[in-house]
Amino acid sequence: MKIVFPVLSLEMGGGARFIYHLANALQDKGHDVEVVMPQKGAQVWPLRTKLRRVNELTPSSIPSADFILPNFYLTVKPAWESQKGRVVRLSLGYEPLWVPDPETAKQTYLIGAPIMSISQWHRQLLLKETGLESTVINAGVDTLTFHPYPKRSTATGRKNIFYIMRDPASGYTWKGGPEFLKAVNALKNQVDFDLTVSIPENAYFAFPVPCQIKTTTSDLEMAQLYAQADLFVYTSYFEAFGLPPLEAMACGTAVVTTDCGGNRDYVINGENCLLVPPSDFEQLSSAIYRLLRSDAERQRIASAGQAFAQSWTWQRTADQVEAFLLSLK
Repeated sequence: MKIVFPVLSLEMGGGARFIYHLANALQDKGHDVEVVMPQKGAQVWPLRTKLRRVNELTPSSIPSADFILPNFYLTVKPAWESQKGRVVRLSLGYEPLWVPDPETAKQTYLIGAPIMSISQWHRQLLLKETGLESTVINAGVDTLTFHPYPKRSTATGRKNIFYIMRDPASGYTWKGGPEFLKAVNALKNQVDFDLTVSIPENAYFAFPVPCQIKTTTSDLEMAQLYAQADLFVYTSYFEAFGLPPLEAMACGTAVVTTDCGGNRDYVINGENCLLVPPSDFEQLSSAIYRLLRSDAERQRIASAGQAFAQSWTWQRTADQVEAFLLSLK
């Protein structure tokens, strides 16, 4: 099949990484995959597919295809109006929850195109908000890259926490950074730990403890940060899927995560992670404390998470997408 992904960019962030991995996996299955992106769009992730750079996404810039998969509300209109292939709305998150023009975003779900969602929670949200059903296509993990590496604490003797801090000023208002900072502040006099933080937007934050700030530009760098930590903490209020905890599991690192909706497809509280309510920094700090103090429980959860993540591959995701698209022909 010829499959086209119109995108605005392939910059740092979960949505872009989903497209990058899915497009490559479909290409590896023998499909003719092409990504169409404006000249000004950033490309962090390498592609094995065709990449067509255009001045802007317009109906005339979309190539003919069997299927066109717009993944963000601003890419739906040019794909739909091009009339150059069957449009399937790939929803990586319900945009009206955070974009400045929620009604315009909602209308992109009501055009009559089939919809792919990425978790059962996401499917239920779309059904509630639009009245439309969708087919769930889960994300995956590249287990050739995301796997265990030596723990930093083996050399330092101090347990290491890894956290990804997103910048609210850049629009990431649902990531739970304030609760994480409160939890760290509550823990700093209770237990010894080192803190490593990735800040994709390079914004400044005042941390209550000394920390290492890391900038990552590849999956390998992210995998090493996950794997070198003893504990990965994730604090989103809501996510359509929430890939980082699954990647941390694949790296053999114990996870504390909020119950943010989409991750319910793969988290099992007390088995492959500790699950806490969103926005509750006291329960968050208690869960972090519990795993920092108990080597046995932390290692048990890390081992279970690593074993669980092995079947969640991007090849599996591509198989699901392929089967759904073939069912539409």
